[in-house]
Amino acid sequence: MLNVKNGFCGSICFSPQGWADTLMGKRLAEHPLVGYSRQSHAIPTPPVPFATVANDKRPLAGIKVVELVRIIAGPVIGSTLAALGADVIRVNCSRLVDLNVLQLTLNAGKRTIDLDLTKEEDKSRLRELIEGADVFVQGFRPNAIARKGFGVNDLLEMAGNRGKGIVYVEENCYGPDGPYHERPGWQQIGDAASGSSYVMGRSLGFKDGTSVLPPLPISDMTTGLVGALGALMALRDRSRHGGSYRVTSSLVKADTINLEPEIGLYSPEVVERCSQLFKWGHIGPSQFVTEILLVVMDGWKSVFPQYFKAGPESLLSSFGEGPWGKMELLKPVVQLSDPSVTPRWLTPAVPNCYHDRNISWL
Repeated sequence: MLNVKNGFCGSICFSPQGWADTLMGKRLAEHPLVGYSRQSHAIPTPPVPFATVANDKRPLAGIKVVELVRIIAGPVIGSTLAALGADVIRVNCSRLVDLNVLQLTLNAGKRTIDLDLTKEEDKSRLRELIEGADVFVQGFRPNAIARKGFGVNDLLEMAGNRGKGIVYVEENCYGPDGPYHERPGWQQIGDAASGSSYVMGRSLGFKDGTSVLPPLPISDMTTGLVGALGALMALRDRSRHGGSYRVTSSLVKADTINLEPEIGLYSPEVVERCSQLFKWGHIGPSQFVTEILLVVMDGWKSVFPQYFKAGPESLLSSFGEGPWGKMELLKPVVQLSDPSVTPRWLTPAVPNCYHDRNISWL
C-alpha cells in the first residue's frame, strides 16, 4: 500500500510462476490480452459510420483522437492510429518531464499541445477537444485521471449528452483491477513483476534469481499495439451497433503473453545462435536498460547494416524539414499492397507542447 499511497514505483523480481501465483497475477490472468467492451450502462447512442475523406484513403481518415500519455506505450497507441489516418492531438503538460528522445519517433503524424490539468481553463480546453473526438487515450494509472474529471464514466456522460459514442482507451502497468491496479509503473517495473527480467537473466547464463532488464521496449510496444487494436475493434463495433466502448491494455499482461513458450520465448538453441551471430557485448544486472539497448543495436547494425540506411531493404521512411531537420523513422510495420491505403505518417514528429493550444480538428 505504500507504493499506492506515496506514488512509489517498484516491484519484486518474480519468476513467471512466482508472479502467476500472486493474487494480482491470478486476477490479471482472468483478462484477455485485448480487453475491450461496450459500456452497456452508458446513454445509448446510434451507429457512427466511418467517414469518407476524398484525399485520404487510409482506414481511419476522419477519426479524431485525443491522447493524454507519456513515455512509450501510450504514445504508441496514438502513433499507430495516426499512421492509419487518424487526426491525433497529443496533450502534455510542459511542467512534467518526458523522455525527449522518444518524441523523435512517437510523435510522428501528430499535433501536440500544452495543457496543465491543475488549471480549470486548461481542463475546459481539454473538454472542448474531447467533445469533437472519437477516441480518448490515457496512459496514467487508474483513477488518477478520473480525479481530474476525465475518467471513463465522465466521458461516457459527455458522449451520451452529445449523442455520439466514444472509445475510451486506458493503458497502465498492472491492468484494470486487482490489488495492484492503482500502482504506478513503467516497462521495467512490469518486466520485474511478470518474470521477464528473471527470464532475461537466465538466458544470459546468470545464476537462478539474478534478473537483467530486457533491452528492448517489447512490453511497451506490445501494450501500445494492443491498445490500438482494441480501439480499432471498438470503432468497428461503434460503426455497426453504436454505443461507447472501453479498451484496456497493460504492460504486465503483455509481458505474461510474451512469456508463453509458444508465443514469445526462444529456445536455448536459438538464444545461443543469436549470441554467436551478433556477438553481443557485455550485458549484466548492473546495467541500465539504455546501456543494454546500445549493445543490442551495435550487434544488429554489424550484421544487418542494409536495414539502417537508404536502399531497397531499408526499414526507414524519410521526412523533409521539420522541427528537428531531416528525419528518418522506422516505417509502420503493416504495409499494404495499395500505396494509397497503406499506413504511413504524413507529417514528421514534433516536440511535445509544440502547437497552439487552440488548434482545431482537421
